[in-house]
Amino acid sequence: MSALPVNNIYNMKENSNHHRDRSLIELFQQRWLDVDGEYIPVTTEAELSVKLKKFIRDNSISTAVLGASLSPSIADILIDEVEILADFRSNTHPLRQVLTPDATSKEKAKDTCSRAELGITGIDAFIAETGSMVSISRHTGDRMISSLPPIHLVIALDTPFYRDLDSFFEKAPSDLSFSLITGPSRTADIEKRLVLGAHGPKRVVILSCY
Repeated sequence: MSALPVNNIYNMKENSNHHRDRSLIELFQQRWLDVDGEYIPVTTEAELSVKLKKFIRDNSISTAVLGASLSPSIADILIDEVEILADFRSNTHPLRQVLTPDATSKEKAKDTCSRAELGITGIDAFIAETGSMVSISRHTGDRMISSLPPIHLVIALDTPFYRDLDSFFEKAPSDLSFSLITGPSRTADIEKRLVLGAHGPKRVVILSCY
């Protein structure tokens, strides 16, 4: 299979039992669907491009923001499909200033991500038992991109799978913080009825080679 490179900043691939265990992959997929997540399988680099473009067109998406955890190739695929409001991989993009303590820059970044119809990021790990994804703190802008647009699309091409959080933390670096994503945002605060997207994305979609 021809796969695009990804930006995993820590190497947890040496344990193939966690990384490629088919039972963990299938367990994650089932748990992910159980929490209203969406899953689009791909098998080749060419199919990734086709299905990504199809997703954009089928959902009439015109604007997107791209996370720092993505392969540079993703922007190339999307360049003729959507208006890219921000690409956090680009060192020259003005919104890279989100790294500074300047409150004005941070508010500008939040505003831009809020205006986008789609946020696209990579992801650092999958937790099978809970159907959760793990995003690390070092990827610039990924937290805003994954929580502010109404649709969050995750592109996972070489992401390790772990049975549970304990297994993940055995390999994870101790000097970083992590965010867990388990399906779309949900709340039952209003009349005790479950509402998706009240405090985050209404849809979370994984485009994955597994």
